[in-house]
Amino acid sequence: MAKFDFSRQLPSVFRDNGLGILPIKNGEYIIGKFNLFETIKNTKYEDIDIKKVELPSFIETIDPDNIYSESNALNVASLSGMFKDAFNEELYETIQGKMRTNTFNFIISSNNIDNNIEVNGAAIEIDGGYESKSKVVLVEAKNSMPEDFVIRQLYYPYRHWKDKVMKEIVPVFFAYDNGIYNMFIYSFEDLYKYNSLKLNEIKRYMISSKSAETIKKEIFEGIEVVEELPQEEVPLPQADSFSKVIGTLELVNNDVCTANDIATELEFDARQGKYYIDALRYLDLVQRGDKVGEYKLTPNGFALVNMDIKTRNEKMIELIIKHKPFYDTYNYYLTNEEIPSREMIKETIRKYIPNMADETVNRRASTIRGWIQWIIGAQV
Repeated sequence: MAKFDFSRQLPSVFRDNGLGILPIKNGEYIIGKFNLFETIKNTKYEDIDIKKVELPSFIETIDPDNIYSESNALNVASLSGMFKDAFNEELYETIQGKMRTNTFNFIISSNNIDNNIEVNGAAIEIDGGYESKSKVVLVEAKNSMPEDFVIRQLYYPYRHWKDKVMKEIVPVFFAYDNGIYNMFIYSFEDLYKYNSLKLNEIKRYMISSKSAETIKKEIFEGIEVVEELPQEEVPLPQADSFSKVIGTLELVNNDVCTANDIATELEFDARQGKYYIDALRYLDLVQRGDKVGEYKLTPNGFALVNMDIKTRNEKMIELIIKHKPFYDTYNYYLTNEEIPSREMIKETIRKYIPNMADETVNRRASTIRGWIQWIIGAQV
């Protein structure tokens, strides 16, 4: 009842009154108007290039196409050298599991008022702790990409180990999401301030799989491209996160069928809800429903939600790259092993939709880049 990893988990009485809750002792908590969460959705992490790494060839007990837990994802990250690449040092796992903090004080902001809080023996859990010659990396891991996370999961372990070792302590938020391993590398600018968390760098990785690349290339080579529909009918998408496009499809399948309701579920504003619905219309997965403002799955959409994840992703890739702006962008990637620049993508859009306004072209280019990055990391 007192553990909320993400702001969307807060009960309505907390959300309505701007309240947060923190553990301070074993079984004791403090409630106040605290700013507890760090936002991820504004970091534009999806613009960061994805680096390919490989698992050692002798590993048989891990299937990188079937990552079922945070610990499983962390094992892949460690064995494939992601942590070594991110920090330019060899790291060894030395910490994992539940423990209780030592005693420390800190300041947390509340409506521009500083509150001094003492913690003594509060429960913490460290998903992964890795030590090198110069630093200790403390990792909070998730098996999906959230909109935000509670800073406590980084700050309490940081303070606990800061008092125990002389080395630099590096807090990392780690999220495995649809084949992509994302590392958000932070620091606390002030040891004693909970809200001094600073994002220093984002690293993104994927496990190189020749078979997956071959499958995607075969899908590409078998594509029959289609003409773009009039923009006033079905516009080129403006929905940068393809993971959320999939999430929107699942919501429609569960009868969350208006743009407003989808925006509420995904913590968007109403306009963004409509953008993600239109993205599914562009892919012929959703159509207008019987009532004004409602949407329902197309036959393609019904078929897709009942597929296993790999088959679904293969079909999604096909539905995306049969559209000429995406086809040309992905073709460039296959030829050059890099995603084209935003300016090149904008020129591709103008090639097929010449009358689109410059500001609109720029936003659509961001979506094309985001979807191509999703294809590169998708499990197939």
